[in-house]
Amino acid sequence: MAALPAVGGSPHAPNDLSTEIPAQPLQQALVAFANSTNLHLVYVSQLAVGKISQSVPAGLAAPDGLSRLLAGTGLTYEFLGPGTIKILARPSAKQPARDNPEVSLDEIVVSAMKRDELLSTVPMSISVLSADRLSDSGINDIRGVAAVSAGVEYNFSSQFGPGILTDIAIRGISAQKGGATTGLYIDDTPIQMPHSVFNNPYALTFDLARVEVLRGPQGVLFGRSAEGGAVRFITNEPSTTTTSELYHSEVSVTEHGAANYEAGAAAGAPLIADVLGARISAWYRHDGGYVDRIDPFTGATVDENANHSADELVRLDFAFEPDDRLRIVPGFTYQSVSLHDTPTFYANQSAPSMGVLDNGKLLDQPSIDQFRMGSVRMTARLGGANLTVVTSYFDRTAAATVDQTNAAGVAYFGGFGNPLGPEFPTSYSQAIPSLLSEHQIQESAEMRIASPGPSGPLTWLGGVFYSRLKESSTADTFAITAPSNPGILTDGDDITREISIFGYGRWSFTSQWSAGAGMRLGWTRTGGWSRNGGFANTGAVPYATSSDRETLPPTPRLDLSYQPDSLNLFYAAVARGFRSGGVNSNRPIECDGSADPLAYAPDSVWSFELGAKNQLFGNRLQLNASIFDIRWPGVQLYVYDACGHGLTTNAGEARSLGFDLDMEAMVTERLRVTLALGMLDARYVRTVRAANGELIVDKGTVVGGVPSVPAPWDATLSARYDWPLVHEVMGFVRMEEIVHSHNPGPYSELDPDNINYDPSLRADPATDLLNLQLGVTWRSSDIRVFVDNALDSQPDLQRDVDAAGSPLVYAYTFKPRTIGVRANWRF
Repeated sequence: MAALPAVGGSPHAPNDLSTEIPAQPLQQALVAFANSTNLHLVYVSQLAVGKISQSVPAGLAAPDGLSRLLAGTGLTYEFLGPGTIKILARPSAKQPARDNPEVSLDEIVVSAMKRDELLSTVPMSISVLSADRLSDSGINDIRGVAAVSAGVEYNFSSQFGPGILTDIAIRGISAQKGGATTGLYIDDTPIQMPHSVFNNPYALTFDLARVEVLRGPQGVLFGRSAEGGAVRFITNEPSTTTTSELYHSEVSVTEHGAANYEAGAAAGAPLIADVLGARISAWYRHDGGYVDRIDPFTGATVDENANHSADELVRLDFAFEPDDRLRIVPGFTYQSVSLHDTPTFYANQSAPSMGVLDNGKLLDQPSIDQFRMGSVRMTARLGGANLTVVTSYFDRTAAATVDQTNAAGVAYFGGFGNPLGPEFPTSYSQAIPSLLSEHQIQESAEMRIASPGPSGPLTWLGGVFYSRLKESSTADTFAITAPSNPGILTDGDDITREISIFGYGRWSFTSQWSAGAGMRLGWTRTGGWSRNGGFANTGAVPYATSSDRETLPPTPRLDLSYQPDSLNLFYAAVARGFRSGGVNSNRPIECDGSADPLAYAPDSVWSFELGAKNQLFGNRLQLNASIFDIRWPGVQLYVYDACGHGLTTNAGEARSLGFDLDMEAMVTERLRVTLALGMLDARYVRTVRAANGELIVDKGTVVGGVPSVPAPWDATLSARYDWPLVHEVMGFVRMEEIVHSHNPGPYSELDPDNINYDPSLRADPATDLLNLQLGVTWRSSDIRVFVDNALDSQPDLQRDVDAAGSPLVYAYTFKPRTIGVRANWRF
C-alpha cells in the first residue's frame, strides 16, 4: 500500500489545486496532486502501474480535480478522513459499456499476504469470489463457495447430516481424522476447529466484500491448519465518510418440495463525519425442504419436506478514526444455522427421478450450530511502518440429535428380528437416539508490523500470534424407552494454547525479478480430561486425563517472481504447511497392559508450485494458472491396535499432483465468460497396516475414505450477456454450469484384506449442475428470474452404510430444480 504524504500545510484543511497537472504517468500525477492539495493519498501502488492521467487545470476543488485526473483509468476514490483519500479500483459495473470497444476487466485487490495487493502481482494461486459473483451465483454458504472454486471439495457424512462430520479440502489435503487441514477465517479471525463430531463452523456470505480461496499451504501467515490452503471471508468495513445501503430478497419454489425465501439488509454511514462510522447487516433464509420422513413400517409420510432449515446472520461494525493515522474497527457477529431434519434419504427406497426422496429413520434429527464473534482491529501508521493489532473472541455452541437405531442394531444388538436385516428395527420402541453437543471458545490475538508499501525494493512483515481454544463436548446414546440409563455416555474438556512468531519479506532485486522468503515458528500445549460410561461402553476408561506439549513444525516459504511488464507475472514457490497433533483416548480396561501412543504428532506438507498470471488483449482476458506437486509424509490416519482399539497415528504418506486455472474474458463489451478448471490426483504412496496386520491403506489408492474422495476433474463455466433495453436499463441472461468427474479409484476399501472392506462402496458419480438466469439491471439494482439445477440432476452423493453389504444405503443429493425471483437494491 503506497502512501503519499502531504507536503506543507495542514492535512485537515486541503486547498484547491495550486498548480496545473499535465497528463503523465499516473504514479507521477498522484504525487503532484498530493503536493498541490496537501492531501494524504493511500492506494495499492500497482493500481497506478501502466496508467496515464488526464490533465487537470489549476484552481479546481480537490474532489473535482481528482475525479478529472482519474478519468479513464478505471479508478475511483473515497475520503477516509478530512485529509486522507484512498484510491481504489472502480466497482464492477452491472451495466457494461454499450458502445465502448475498449472495455476491459477490473483489477482485483486481495489481502492474502496480509497487505492489500493486486491479485495479478501475488505469487500464489488464489481464487476470488467478489460480492457481485456471490450474488450472481446465489452463493450463501461454504457449499456454494466450494462448488465454484477449482480444487476445493466440501462434503458431510450421509449417515448424519450437514454440519456433522464435515470436511473441506483444498488440493486433496483432507481431514478424515485429526486437525483441520483448511484454514477458515472471517477477516483476520481464525474459526477452523480440530476434529470433533461437528468439525468446522462455516461463515455465511451475506454482505461480504469478497471470499478469497488460497490454494496450497499457508503456513507462514496463517499457521496451524492451513495445510492445504485457506478460505477467507472478507467483510465490508464501515466508512466514516460515505453512506451505502443494500437490500436483498428472494422467493423460490423447489420441485417436489416446499417454498424458500430470504431477505437481507445492510447499511453503513458516518455517525460523526470523518471520525466515527458504522455498518449493520442482517439476513435470514428459510429453505423449505424436499426430503420426506416416512414411517419405515407402513411407508406413510410422517413429516413432509422434513429437511427444512433456517439461517440467521447479524453483523455490527464500527470504525473510529481519531486522526489520519489511526483506525480502530470493533465488530460483533452472530450466526445461526438450524436444521429441522437431515437431507439424507434411503437411496434404495427412494426414486429421485420421480421426486421421491424418503428418509425412514424412527426419529427426526434436528441440529443447530451457532456462534458469536467479537473482534477489534486497530491499524496505525507509524511513519516508517504500519502496525496492525487484531483481537477476537469466538464462542460456538452446537447440538444435534442423531438416530443411531440402525447402527446399534448391527453393532450391539445383533439385529431386531427383522428379516430384512440386523439394521432394520421392528418397532418405534427400539429407537436409539444419540444427543450430541459441542461448546468451543477461542480467544486469539495477533500483532504484526509491516513496511508501509512497495515504494522501495524491500517489503516486509512480521508478527506474533496467540490463541487459546477450549472445547467441551458430550455424547449421550440411550434407548428411547430408558433415557436415564445411557448405553454410551462420554464427555470431556480440552484446552489448547498456541503461540507463534512469523515473518515474510519480498526483495525486488531488479525491475523485473523479485524473491520472497518467510518463516513461522510455534509452540502448543494441550490438556484435558474425559469421562466414559454406559452399559454398552463397559470397556472404556471411566476417567482419564491427558496433556501434551509440542514444538510445531517450522513452516518456511520461498518464492521467485519474474514480471516482464505490468500485465504478466511468472513465479515459482516452495511452501510448507501443517496441522497440529493431538491426544488419543486411553485403551479399554479389558485390553492387555501394552500401551498405545498417548499422542500423535503434527503432520505437514511440502508444496512445489509453478504459476503464471497474465492480462491479455488490453486486459480483456485474465489468466491465473498453476501446477503443483504436494508431498505429504506422516499423514494422520485412524488405525486399530491389536486389541481393536481405535487411535490416530502418523502412519500414512501421500502425494497430490495437479493444476488449476481461473480465466475471465470480456469476449465483447456485452459478453463476459469465466472458467474455473482443476485437475487433481491425490494418492497414498505407502501401504499401512494396523498392529494386528490388518490393512489400513494400499499404496496407489486414492486419498480419503470412500465415498469422501476428491473428483479428479472439476470445472465451473459461466457466461453473461447484457444488452440495452431502455434508458439506464439493461437486460441480461446468465448461465452457469458446474461439473465434477467420477473418481475411478482404486480405493483401499475395495481390497478384501482391508479392515474396512466393503465392495458396495463407491465414489460419487460424475455430476453436472446447470443454473440459468434472466434479468434486468438499472443503476446499481437488479432483479432476475432464476432456475437452479435446471436439468433437475439428482445423483446419489456420499453413499454410505451401517455395515458392509447392507441393503440400507444412505445418500444425499442436489437440491431439486428450483425456480424463483431474486432482487438487489444498492444505494
